[in-house]
Parts: sequence; C-alpha cells; structure tokens
Amino acid sequence: MRVTLGILRQSFRLIWEDLWTTLVCNWLWLFANLLIIPGPPATLALIYYTNLLAHGETADLKDFWIGFRQSWKTGWKWGIINLGVLFILLGDLTLLRHADGRLLNQFTAGLYLALMAAWLLLQFFTLPLLLEQGTPILLTALKNGVFLIGKNLSVSISMAIAIGLLFIAGIAAFMLSFAFGAVLIASASNLTVISCLEKTKQGKKIIKSNLEI
Repeated sequence: MRVTLGILRQSFRLIWEDLWTTLVCNWLWLFANLLIIPGPPATLALIYYTNLLAHGETADLKDFWIGFRQSWKTGWKWGIINLGVLFILLGDLTLLRHADGRLLNQFTAGLYLALMAAWLLLQFFTLPLLLEQGTPILLTALKNGVFLIGKNLSVSISMAIAIGLLFIAGIAAFMLSFAFGAVLIASASNLTVISCLEKTKQGKKIIKSNLEI
C-alpha cells in the first residue's frame, strides 16, 4: 500500500506542477469522449502526455496534440476491443436482472463484476505499455499487462482499490473529479507501470522478446 500511496502522491504533484495544462488536457479528453469518435485517440493522447510527465520530461498541449494525431489507428483498435468486451459484460448483467434463480444470479452477477474490474485493471496497465514497449502493438501490450499484473499483484490490487475509492470520493467532489479525474488516473497508470517495470527484473527483457513474436 505504501507504493500505491507514493504513486498517487506523485500523480497529484504532477498535476499541481502544471495545473493549467492538465486542466485543459482533461477538458479536451472529456469533450472528445462526448463526441465519441475522437474518444479513443484522445485517451491515448492523455496517456502520451502524462507518460512524458511520469518520465520527468517537460510536456505541454503540443504534446497532447502530437499524441492525438499519432493515435487514431491504435486508439480505435483499442476502443473497439474495449467497448466490445464491456458491452458483452454489461449486456449479460442486464439480462441477469430479468432471469429467474435469484441466488444463482447474484453469484453470476458478482462474477461478471469481477471480470469487468479485472478487464479495467488490465487497461490501466495496457495503455502505458503501448508507449513503454516501443512499438504500439496492442496484443503485445495486453500480454505484457497480464504479465506485469501477475508479477506485481499486491500493487495492482491496492491500486485498483485506491482508484475505486478516489472514484467514490470524486462523486462527492464532482467538480474536482470532472476537472482532473482523467489526468490523475492516466498519471497513476503511467507511474504504476514504470514502477512495476523497474521492480520486475526481467520486465524490459520480456517486453522486447514479446515484440519479436
């Protein structure tokens, strides 16, 4: 949990150091997702912008636009897969509400919610890995995400809990979440992946070997 708190503290610090730019990037991301079509590339652009910050580099709005322009193909590949998985899981949950067998349905609904949480956690690792692995191959990033979660299970679970609690707190502090929520999660995502790669002895080596497959 100490590692998780350190990552969140660093994420807040990155936002505070350039409050105006992070605010604008967050609002651009929100606007792009309201328009739907530019939503996935904007998500990868936000990851690109915060990845630069996580590595201690200077980043501004120009970097967000660079990430946005470069991410259309990969962004929509990810978006289609991600939305497809979530649509199936949410669709099945909706059907369960109208089925008989209450006890069985509660168990199955819990299972689907756990699968949904696991999938979202995998995306938390996958998107930064598209940058860290050097070549934005989505399948490789998903495989590397599973590997990193498995090797850093305690950090992964504690981070998922922390993000969940922040989300609940963000409902109460709506404007703060609305203004900075996406940038905070993107920063925490990048910092978590970088931390896990540094802690995992052969993390970089395995990423390179996967790229050759």
